[in-house]
Amino acid sequence: MPKPTLGYALASQPLMTMHFSGAVTTSSVHLPTAGGVAADGMPIPYGGTLIKLILFDGSTIHADTDTIAFSANDRLSLYCQNVGSNFTVKARINGVSTTLQVTSVPFNSTLQATLVFAINRV
Repeated sequence: MPKPTLGYALASQPLMTMHFSGAVTTSSVHLPTAGGVAADGMPIPYGGTLIKLILFDGSTIHADTDTIAFSANDRLSLYCQNVGSNFTVKARINGVSTTLQVTSVPFNSTLQATLVFAINRV
């Protein structure tokens, strides 16, 4: 049986998306996901790999790609962190920031974001 690698996951499973949206001011905050709840993560039933973060701030599309593994039942979220004059929006696993992030996101924006990941169901 093949090992659950990122290449195998991408070849055998469609990519999954999780959507986030919300208005931000200047305070650091989790971006709300389905149901409008802003918290430190939505649990994912299977392990997988975070692949891409795409964010629209009303005028500019920001994007970043990476390969960050997560385990079954880990919680995924997006966190808007105030870094002085704007936000850095970071993908988080179980409330811990990852290197999948976009910078220079303006304050006082309505943000729409998509987190793209592959699920390892092997």
